[in-house]
Amino acid sequence: MFISQKISGILGLIILLFLVSVENGFSFSIARVPETLGKPEPTYPDYFKASVFVKMSAREFGAVTGRKLNIFEKIYFKIVQHEVKRKARKNPDMLVTDYLQENGKFKLSLLWFVIAAFIGPFGVLLAYTSPHRKQDLITRKDKITSAWLGFLLFALWFGWLFVF
Repeated sequence: MFISQKISGILGLIILLFLVSVENGFSFSIARVPETLGKPEPTYPDYFKASVFVKMSAREFGAVTGRKLNIFEKIYFKIVQHEVKRKARKNPDMLVTDYLQENGKFKLSLLWFVIAAFIGPFGVLLAYTSPHRKQDLITRKDKITSAWLGFLLFALWFGWLFVF
Protein backbone atom coordinates (compact mmCIF):
# COMPACT_ATOMS: atom_id res chain seq x y z
CA MET A 1 0.00 0.00 0.00
CA PHE A 2 2.85 2.35 0.75
CA ILE A 3 4.37 1.69 -2.70
CA SER A 4 1.12 2.48 -4.52
CA GLN A 5 0.90 5.80 -2.64
CA LYS A 6 4.47 6.57 -3.66
CA ILE A 7 3.74 5.75 -7.34
CA SER A 8 0.54 7.77 -7.32
CA GLY A 9 2.45 10.66 -5.74
CA ILE A 10 5.13 10.53 -8.46
CA LEU A 11 2.47 10.19 -11.13
CA GLY A 12 0.59 13.14 -9.64
CA LEU A 13 3.81 15.17 -9.63
CA ILE A 14 4.45 14.33 -13.29
CA ILE A 15 0.91 15.33 -14.23
CA LEU A 16 1.25 18.56 -12.21
CA LEU A 17 4.54 19.38 -13.94
CA PHE A 18 2.96 18.66 -17.30
CA LEU A 19 -0.01 20.93 -16.57
CA VAL A 20 2.22 23.74 -15.30
CA SER A 21 4.51 23.51 -18.33
CA VAL A 22 1.56 23.58 -20.74
CA GLU A 23 0.03 26.56 -18.95
CA ASN A 24 3.22 28.60 -19.27
CA GLY A 25 3.53 27.77 -22.93
CA PHE A 26 6.50 25.44 -22.74
CA SER A 27 6.12 22.49 -25.01
CA PHE A 28 7.97 20.40 -27.54
CA SER A 29 7.09 18.73 -30.78
CA ILE A 30 8.47 16.18 -33.19
CA ALA A 31 8.52 17.09 -36.85
CA ARG A 32 8.92 14.62 -39.67
CA VAL A 33 10.76 15.55 -42.83
CA PRO A 34 8.42 15.20 -45.81
CA GLU A 35 9.41 12.76 -48.52
CA THR A 36 9.07 15.46 -51.20
CA LEU A 37 11.92 17.47 -49.66
CA GLY A 38 14.55 15.68 -51.72
CA LYS A 39 12.86 16.33 -55.08
CA PRO A 40 14.71 18.99 -57.06
CA GLU A 41 11.76 20.38 -59.00
CA PRO A 42 8.00 20.12 -58.47
CA THR A 43 5.85 18.70 -61.21
CA TYR A 44 3.32 21.08 -62.69
CA PRO A 45 0.04 20.21 -64.37
CA ASP A 46 -0.13 20.70 -68.12
CA TYR A 47 -2.08 23.95 -67.91
CA PHE A 48 0.93 25.63 -66.25
CA LYS A 49 2.88 25.25 -69.49
CA ALA A 50 2.73 28.30 -71.73
CA SER A 51 2.15 26.20 -74.85
CA VAL A 52 -1.00 24.68 -73.32
CA PHE A 53 -2.19 27.93 -71.70
CA VAL A 54 -2.08 29.78 -75.04
CA LYS A 55 -4.41 27.23 -76.66
CA MET A 56 -7.00 27.24 -73.85
CA SER A 57 -10.36 28.91 -74.20
CA ALA A 58 -11.83 31.10 -71.49
CA ARG A 59 -14.36 28.37 -70.69
CA GLU A 60 -11.61 25.74 -70.29
CA PHE A 61 -9.64 28.09 -68.05
CA GLY A 62 -12.77 28.65 -65.97
CA ALA A 63 -13.14 24.88 -65.60
CA VAL A 64 -9.53 24.61 -64.42
CA THR A 65 -9.88 27.43 -61.88
CA GLY A 66 -13.27 26.20 -60.74
CA ARG A 67 -15.29 29.34 -61.42
CA LYS A 68 -16.87 31.05 -64.39
CA LEU A 69 -15.10 34.14 -65.75
CA ASN A 70 -17.05 37.36 -66.18
CA ILE A 71 -16.69 39.50 -69.31
CA PHE A 72 -13.83 41.64 -67.94
CA GLU A 73 -11.91 38.57 -66.80
CA LYS A 74 -12.36 37.00 -70.24
CA ILE A 75 -10.95 40.12 -71.90
CA TYR A 76 -8.00 40.18 -69.51
CA PHE A 77 -7.49 36.44 -70.05
CA LYS A 78 -7.16 37.01 -73.81
CA ILE A 79 -4.70 39.88 -73.26
CA VAL A 80 -2.54 37.75 -70.96
CA GLN A 81 -2.75 34.86 -73.41
CA HIS A 82 -1.43 37.10 -76.18
CA GLU A 83 1.46 38.34 -74.03
CA VAL A 84 2.36 34.80 -72.91
CA LYS A 85 2.28 33.65 -76.54
CA ARG A 86 4.71 36.42 -77.48
CA LYS A 87 7.08 35.55 -74.61
CA ALA A 88 6.78 31.79 -75.29
CA ARG A 89 8.29 32.27 -78.75
CA LYS A 90 11.61 33.11 -77.08
CA ASN A 91 11.35 30.38 -74.43
CA PRO A 92 9.16 27.43 -75.50
CA ASP A 93 9.55 25.63 -72.15
CA MET A 94 8.26 28.63 -70.18
CA LEU A 95 5.64 28.21 -67.47
CA VAL A 96 2.83 30.67 -66.81
CA THR A 97 4.22 31.16 -63.30
CA ASP A 98 7.50 32.39 -64.86
CA TYR A 99 5.54 35.01 -66.80
CA LEU A 100 3.72 36.13 -63.66
CA GLN A 101 6.96 36.43 -61.67
CA GLU A 102 8.55 38.42 -64.47
CA ASN A 103 5.70 40.91 -64.85
CA GLY A 104 4.60 41.18 -61.24
CA LYS A 105 2.15 43.74 -59.92
CA PHE A 106 1.89 47.46 -60.55
CA LYS A 107 4.12 49.63 -58.34
CA LEU A 108 3.29 53.31 -58.13
CA SER A 109 6.30 55.55 -58.71
CA LEU A 110 5.68 58.49 -56.43
CA LEU A 111 8.30 60.60 -58.24
CA TRP A 112 6.64 60.32 -61.65
CA PHE A 113 3.18 60.72 -60.13
CA VAL A 114 4.19 64.03 -58.50
CA ILE A 115 6.03 65.28 -61.61
CA ALA A 116 2.99 64.68 -63.81
CA ALA A 117 0.62 66.07 -61.17
CA PHE A 118 2.51 69.39 -61.15
CA ILE A 119 3.52 69.87 -64.78
CA GLY A 120 0.72 67.90 -66.42
CA PRO A 121 1.17 66.64 -69.98
CA PHE A 122 4.84 67.57 -69.96
CA GLY A 123 5.37 65.12 -67.12
CA VAL A 124 3.80 62.32 -69.20
CA LEU A 125 6.00 63.21 -72.17
CA LEU A 126 9.03 63.26 -69.90
CA ALA A 127 8.13 59.80 -68.59
CA TYR A 128 7.94 58.45 -72.15
CA THR A 129 11.24 60.01 -73.25
CA SER A 130 13.36 59.48 -70.13
CA PRO A 131 15.91 56.64 -70.32
CA HIS A 132 15.26 53.45 -68.41
CA ARG A 133 17.95 51.24 -66.91
CA LYS A 134 17.48 47.53 -66.32
CA GLN A 135 18.65 47.76 -62.70
CA ASP A 136 15.89 50.23 -61.77
CA LEU A 137 13.38 48.93 -59.27
CA ILE A 138 10.43 50.44 -61.16
CA THR A 139 9.72 49.20 -64.67
CA ARG A 140 9.19 51.56 -67.59
CA LYS A 141 5.53 50.56 -67.77
CA ASP A 142 5.00 51.40 -64.07
CA LYS A 143 6.74 54.75 -64.57
CA ILE A 144 4.49 55.70 -67.49
CA THR A 145 1.34 54.49 -65.72
CA SER A 146 2.25 56.52 -62.63
CA ALA A 147 2.75 59.58 -64.83
CA TRP A 148 -0.67 59.09 -66.41
CA LEU A 149 -2.27 58.82 -62.97
CA GLY A 150 -0.50 62.05 -61.97
CA PHE A 151 -1.79 63.70 -65.13
CA LEU A 152 -5.30 62.61 -64.18
CA LEU A 153 -4.89 64.39 -60.86
CA PHE A 154 -3.52 67.43 -62.73
CA ALA A 155 -6.58 67.45 -65.04
CA LEU A 156 -8.99 67.15 -62.11
CA TRP A 157 -7.21 69.88 -60.21
CA PHE A 158 -7.15 72.38 -63.09
CA GLY A 159 -10.62 71.35 -64.23
CA TRP A 160 -11.94 72.16 -60.77
CA LEU A 161 -10.22 75.57 -60.83
CA PHE A 162 -11.80 76.49 -64.16
CA VAL A 163 -15.27 75.25 -63.25
CA PHE A 164 -15.49 77.24 -60.03
